[in-house]
Amino acid sequence: MSDDDQLKPIFLPAGVAGPDKRAGYFADAGASIEALDLSDGKPIWRSEVAARPLIVDEKRLAALRALKDQANALQVVVLDCADEGALLVESDLILFPEWVSAAVVTGEAFRYRVALEGNILLLEWEAHARYRGGAPPPRHIQAQATKAESGIAHIDLKRGKVKMLSAAGRSEVELPPALQQASLFSYQMGPSDTWETEPWTVDEKLAAAITGEIAEEQQALQLQRWNPKTGKVEQPVELVKGQALVSYVTPDGAYLFIHSEVGSESSPDAKEPWWLFSVVTGKQMALLGYEQGTREPCVLASHVYYIVENPPPALRSGGETIQSTLKAVDIVSGQQLWQRSLSPQRTRMRPALRQ
Repeated sequence: MSDDDQLKPIFLPAGVAGPDKRAGYFADAGASIEALDLSDGKPIWRSEVAARPLIVDEKRLAALRALKDQANALQVVVLDCADEGALLVESDLILFPEWVSAAVVTGEAFRYRVALEGNILLLEWEAHARYRGGAPPPRHIQAQATKAESGIAHIDLKRGKVKMLSAAGRSEVELPPALQQASLFSYQMGPSDTWETEPWTVDEKLAAAITGEIAEEQQALQLQRWNPKTGKVEQPVELVKGQALVSYVTPDGAYLFIHSEVGSESSPDAKEPWWLFSVVTGKQMALLGYEQGTREPCVLASHVYYIVENPPPALRSGGETIQSTLKAVDIVSGQQLWQRSLSPQRTRMRPALRQ
């Protein structure tokens, strides 16, 4: 079966949408999964299964959950979307090498992507472990402490059986010769807090990167796009000029959000400009209002969905209770359509400084 025949996730913040794009399935503070009507945010059902939604076919939701006592293992659960999220299947454990710290939320140390081929969920994973500590040891010790491994897990969503296969690491998207000397600017993608500078792709058919210049503290960002097979570069797209610009790419690679971290001097409580661009067309789609603490914005049809955390990360010292709110905004008007509060979470206390 080719990549075109695979079912890919329709991404939402902390979740995914169904194929008809009418219902969304969200991880609620890691303690449960909630199904919501995407038109008005009203609840459809709630499952007490603690897992992160991965992908939905016509009737089933596959979600990934961590194990408290086994850091190198994950498990897939299958819920019945048509029967109040009833649990259908719990897979065998997906066991990774002992040194791997597997996680349901992707990050620098562990990342994955999924697709569905009939009843088989393909989970393509990649894990990294690097030397961390004080004074660096000799190079040969560092080499032993730096690990990288990847593979593909095949999970049968009917029987729950898991087959682990080896696989070559994901091939990196290369910059074409015309952009080799360009200055790359960082961005975040999906739920990860990791800053990336590498190019990304949209459906493996279009490659993109953010470049730019800095002059007198002013950044001028450009969107560079090219054909990853031929290396043919399109005309650069002028994005935004400003100070302390922050870029976010949606998990499907198709949309780019940009805002500035510099507050408004005239009205500190006012929302900052939040630019939305289509990576495919290069055109600006909207100018919205950015809210501090926004995470994981996604675009679906004519709506933007995102999560706002209060207090935002910049105002936390550790041990606070975080209230997260899921919001839907109309792209054309910029008006909020609905919002729904998620279960509060408490942040970890920061470790005490050594005496």
